[in-house]
Amino acid sequence: MATNEREIPRYLISSKYIWAMITFIVLFSALFMIVYEPYSLAVWFTTDDTLKFSFTVLFYVASIVVLIISRSVMYSLQDRLRITVMRYIWWIMAENLVISLLYTWITTTLFPIEGMTAPDIGVRALFCVTMILAIPNALVSFYAAYRAKCEDLEASQYELQRLNDEYQLLKNMKELEVIAAMEAHKQTPRERTPKMIQLHDTNGTLRLTVNVDALYLLEAEDNYIKVYYKHNDKIATYMLRCRTSALEKSLEGTVFVRCHRSYIVNINKIAVMGEENRIHYVMLADESIKRIPVSRSYYDNLLRALDAQRITLAEQ
Repeated sequence: MATNEREIPRYLISSKYIWAMITFIVLFSALFMIVYEPYSLAVWFTTDDTLKFSFTVLFYVASIVVLIISRSVMYSLQDRLRITVMRYIWWIMAENLVISLLYTWITTTLFPIEGMTAPDIGVRALFCVTMILAIPNALVSFYAAYRAKCEDLEASQYELQRLNDEYQLLKNMKELEVIAAMEAHKQTPRERTPKMIQLHDTNGTLRLTVNVDALYLLEAEDNYIKVYYKHNDKIATYMLRCRTSALEKSLEGTVFVRCHRSYIVNINKIAVMGEENRIHYVMLADESIKRIPVSRSYYDNLLRALDAQRITLAEQ
């Protein structure tokens, strides 16, 4: 598939990225214009003249509003429109053009510059706006990509460590001990094998395999699922691009139960279940994980799951 037909990574249009990008642009643009202003005849930004300063602030606010509206529309369309690399580039170019036209209109209408036509001012404005938007976009994109790669690497390291532990366990087990244990507990070899939870992304690609005893919590964040699991005696996290409803369906019949619109918990890891100000909550066995709210619509289902698990453990 050609690069321009490839879909862009979803983190580029996540709410967290959008606000980080806009904040960076505000700071970077102010610094850029301070440096660029002495060398350009088409810049009317100043703090010395009350009228020009007022329009400077107005222009900045209007530009930020344009960006917020544009990225909000992109965010709302991400599930209905396939945003490819080329579409993303054209979208950014359209943002640049709108802001440049706004600056050109203000300049030619209120602060005309002798010897410079509207096209000349428009070209200069388009250059400045493109530079101001391109550099923060690139830097924030690189950082977001770096964080995504770090999370993938951490998950790969966990998977490698898990496979190595299983290999060492199987290597050291003796056939006689396995048979005696199965007869004593009346279990099959499959039941003795540690149960693993396989987590797939929206494309069906296997991204993470976690031992059920190491997996604590699944938290929905936009179009991602934040996976909380224990690795080297510490809680680690992994961002999985997947819908909560699809993940919940794949976990039916397991110890993972939905307790809130945004949370699925491992009921074996629940240490405390309580109520405060008429709001139910659970706390998991690891103190580094925050208190998890329990919605009224999921409360009864969670109680039934806990009772069923208690009965199953008592029968064993």
